[in-house]
Amino acid sequence: MAKRVRAKLADPLDRVVRAALELAGRQGWRDTRMSDIAEAAGLSMREVYEVAPSKLHVVAAFLRGIDDRMIAGDDPALADESARDRLFDVIMRRFDLLNPHKDGIVAIFEDMRRRPLACACLWPIHARSLAWMLETARIDHGGLSGMLRIEGLGLIMLGAVRVWRSDDSDDMARTMTFVDRQLRRVDGIAARFGGVASPGRANGSAAEASS
Repeated sequence: MAKRVRAKLADPLDRVVRAALELAGRQGWRDTRMSDIAEAAGLSMREVYEVAPSKLHVVAAFLRGIDDRMIAGDDPALADESARDRLFDVIMRRFDLLNPHKDGIVAIFEDMRRRPLACACLWPIHARSLAWMLETARIDHGGLSGMLRIEGLGLIMLGAVRVWRSDDSDDMARTMTFVDRQLRRVDGIAARFGGVASPGRANGSAAEASS
């Protein structure tokens, strides 16, 4: 009874997102229909349509929720750390938020890889998330250099997701090792060639890159 009451009181969009991720993890994203999501969420098709007219809207809503919680967990004390350490903290904070929904996220990720048009539609939303990751890490993402940082961070996150999906350790040790190695690698490249694309460097600071 208490569970049913909580479900009725929950935000409809949150119910849709949670139901979608659970179904994706159980039966795959491709085979999950909006009608399945409505039934699992305990909502009518009309109610689902009002908050998420498509599966892409569901994914976008999930990413927005992760962004909100990632930003809410901001720790001002990290401002004294190096840019690389700040970004490492933000990336792993994001994976901490993704971890409870891992099966569903992996199913969506696998399906999206086979659907370039859907990926293209989601790119602006994903790019916004990447920009906010840099913003939360106090790393400049404006102008051309900022665009390059966003793209660089996107590549790091893509590789990290591939490691994370098979990382069954309690502390995500493999994922942390991969992220740390990639951030150190791009810092090293930027320091050697004077580039500005490194997402681990704030405002192109070579001093932080060599820390």
